[in-house]
Amino acid sequence: MDAREVINRLKEHGYKITPQRQEIINVLVQENRHITVEDIHSKISRRYANLSMDTVYRNVGVLERLNVLSRADFGDGKGRYKLVDRERHRHHLICLKCGCSLEMDFCPLDHIDRREISDKNFHIIRHNFEIYGYCAACRGREG
Repeated sequence: MDAREVINRLKEHGYKITPQRQEIINVLVQENRHITVEDIHSKISRRYANLSMDTVYRNVGVLERLNVLSRADFGDGKGRYKLVDRERHRHHLICLKCGCSLEMDFCPLDHIDRREISDKNFHIIRHNFEIYGYCAACRGREG
């Protein structure tokens, strides 16, 4: 999803495009990785010194509710956000150090016997599957 698509989605739902909201979108597009609200705030606060962390949290919440952002938790309790790619359903390998995410070329759910799920009378609406570890670059830096 690019900035134009995000802005269109916001407008469709009656949201104004403020300079701060535009900056949040720009950071998410430029980073193209899972990033914390704190990281977003620190990148924007250089230009908007009076931008509150609460404003960034609220805007990230709006984007998540509009299904523009996907949320990942690296196990430290901090949400990390990345723009959703609408082209296809994706799963990721996520680096716990730098936050980069590598797409997997398949959906693990396709390899599960769905009878085990349907036998439990459970209907799947959506799912997430991420694997956490360290990318080659971060492993190389520790050597």
